[in-house]
Amino acid sequence: MPEQRIQLIIRDAGAASRRKAEELIMEGRVTLNGRVVTDPRTKADPLRDHIKVDGKLLPRPRHHKSYYVFNKPRHVVCTFSDPEGRPCIGDFVKTIDKRLFTVGRLDFDAEGLMILTDDGGLAEKLTHPSRRIPRTYLVKVRGNPDETTLSLIRRGMDVGDGDKIGDVAWTVVKRQKTSTWIRLVIHEGKKNEIKRIFNRIRHPVRKIRRIGLGPFSLGKLPTASWRRLTRSEAAGLASLLR
Repeated sequence: MPEQRIQLIIRDAGAASRRKAEELIMEGRVTLNGRVVTDPRTKADPLRDHIKVDGKLLPRPRHHKSYYVFNKPRHVVCTFSDPEGRPCIGDFVKTIDKRLFTVGRLDFDAEGLMILTDDGGLAEKLTHPSRRIPRTYLVKVRGNPDETTLSLIRRGMDVGDGDKIGDVAWTVVKRQKTSTWIRLVIHEGKKNEIKRIFNRIRHPVRKIRRIGLGPFSLGKLPTASWRRLTRSEAAGLASLLR
């Protein structure tokens, strides 16, 4: 296997994000064949070299990566364990005997599609703004915003803190007596972006459910369940990873 930057090897092993791996290296918490390294540009062979993070040996890379679609329930933490004892994703995937991490985080009170994988590079490919990967949500908002109000949701809309949204599309799915379901497609995923969008037009969010992320679709997967990729999702993933 060709040599790679050691921070990418750490990321691909699922031990940390690329940025966090860089911090660990610069803090002197990473060793390569028994020698402390502090330069993130250091290269190594993940199959031959011994790399440790905080004294723990990184596992050898697998030739075949695993990918799962998970339907996160509301009020579940997007981690595999939680020091506060809150329900977390790890509680629902105990039968998957792999070291996984999540791609496409959701707020504690949001639900829907997440990707679980042992492929450390996938998160960067799916979440980097330059790739413009669509994120599709069903959003339940308070009240019944009219078309004029909804037309304010467009590219360049100011959502506060100096942030503006990029390409966005919306469709009213269902109007109820005191609330409205809206299908929303965005491409960036800034922090609390959806809540900030609807707060701006004075129709606060009541529920958020992600139903699509790039080539992946929630489909009819029950809440708190997981599945392997469909053929079309696998084909879309292969195209994405090229």
